[in-house]
Amino acid sequence: MRIRPAAITLALLALVAGLAAGALRPSSAAASTKPCWEQVIDDWLDNGTIDGHYKASCYQQALKRVPEDLRDYSNITDAISAALSDSLRGSGTGSSTPGGGNGSGSGSGSGKSDPNGGPPRKTQAAPPQSIYSQGINHLGTTKASSIPIPLLVLAALGALLLLSAGGLAASKRIKARSPRTPV
Repeated sequence: MRIRPAAITLALLALVAGLAAGALRPSSAAASTKPCWEQVIDDWLDNGTIDGHYKASCYQQALKRVPEDLRDYSNITDAISAALSDSLRGSGTGSSTPGGGNGSGSGSGSGKSDPNGGPPRKTQAAPPQSIYSQGINHLGTTKASSIPIPLLVLAALGALLLLSAGGLAASKRIKARSPRTPV
């Protein structure tokens, strides 16, 4: 009995798809025990502020391990530094804004005075998230250990290209096997 090449190709594609699906799913043991520095980064990624209270060493490790793109394009290092300062001061406010306030914008004595002698400055609250940002946050890619969206798009595009190449190869084989009628 001869095994058809199409069956072998189909079996290989199924095997690759199964392996890819298994590699994308994090293990439950690894997801349940995160180092404290990763919890700090995840806390900031949740809503742009650090709401929890962590040890000073956790903040210091988080500062060393902040991903380069977050360091370059966000204020995560400022937020972690402010939270580290608060933890070292022992204030217990959990502030994560560089100005030292809680980001509520209440203005009742919570701002810093202007060095030029003006009235106290008020801390501003973060602007509301756009619909796009909310959609991205619901995808589950807001954790430090999650797979970046561009990588997911690239993987989907690669899979689509492989499927189209397999379809073309199968089409050529089918056409080659069909008997041609003389004209």
